[in-house]
Amino acid sequence: MAPEDKKFLYALFLGIDANFRLKRKNVSSDQRDPSLGGGWAFFVEESAYKAHVASNWKNTQPRSTCVSHDAVNKPDKEARGLAASGAGTVDCARHDMKRPNGVGDLQLGERYMNMDYITLSSLRDTEVEIVVCSYDIVCQWSVNFRERMISYPNELHLSSSIKFITFLIPKFHLPAHIEACNTLYSFNLAVGVGRTDGEAPERGWANINPIAQSTKEMGPGARHDTIDDHFNDWNWRKTVQFGPRMIKKLRETASSAQLHLSGLEEFEDAVPKDVIDGWRVEVMKWERDPALPNPYQLTTKAISERVVRLELAKDIAAKEAVQGVNTTSHEMHASVMIANGLVIEED
Repeated sequence: MAPEDKKFLYALFLGIDANFRLKRKNVSSDQRDPSLGGGWAFFVEESAYKAHVASNWKNTQPRSTCVSHDAVNKPDKEARGLAASGAGTVDCARHDMKRPNGVGDLQLGERYMNMDYITLSSLRDTEVEIVVCSYDIVCQWSVNFRERMISYPNELHLSSSIKFITFLIPKFHLPAHIEACNTLYSFNLAVGVGRTDGEAPERGWANINPIAQSTKEMGPGARHDTIDDHFNDWNWRKTVQFGPRMIKKLRETASSAQLHLSGLEEFEDAVPKDVIDGWRVEVMKWERDPALPNPYQLTTKAISERVVRLELAKDIAAKEAVQGVNTTSHEMHASVMIANGLVIEED
């Protein structure tokens, strides 16, 4: 049993995503073209998966309370002439590797019933205490996730060993979300995730997409076996490159850590010590009990550059009126000169 401050080392990091290039035309059938090893590698076992899809086909999902995510609000993606509109996958987000039974075909769009099944299949018989789950629509998908799971067959239920699931949004995708998501689901603010970005599936698509034009013409079995082979090759190459890659990243980290430490020390020198101590206390309390007020939550509305320029212009105009001076006849107004000076100072 690991001590509390070391448990993060044994957490399982998942990266969930869908790829709509991995489509398949409606040709052949499972009977005429069965897989040579259905459910033995990365794709889920097809018959049980299709039974799950059929029994949950009429399920509806609520509209997004965040921005208008197409994956949430338009899950019934156009799929005319296709047996599969794409594939949903679950990766190990710590090592950028495909997980066993973590891939499944999508019939229309990125529907919860599909992504639930694929995720829970990947977690089947997984004996860990902490799971960190990264998904670009996790702010919507995670709501009622456990309730939906209870309605599925017992073999899809999470292991009793899984005590904590942290839901986060990949770093590249996060800015597209509303302000609340940027504090609630940020990797940068979460405890025990290091510098993980959660974008593992995206890096894998660049490797698998070149075969999509070929696999979309295949029957179901040949396509699954071909994609399984390529995913297996991806994992194998990752495994044999761990040594040199880790050495390279360790060297980069050592130099970068010193650079960031210097920047932090410079920042802290400019802020009163009692203020910094107060911040640390707030953050540590919140990390121990997330039910407390989030110290990262903005309490004041951010001011845009446009508003600042307008206020500067009004302020200068008011002073000019008192002094009887007029700078509006010049090519560059005084407020613009101040703004440009700030930009030059930053550069």
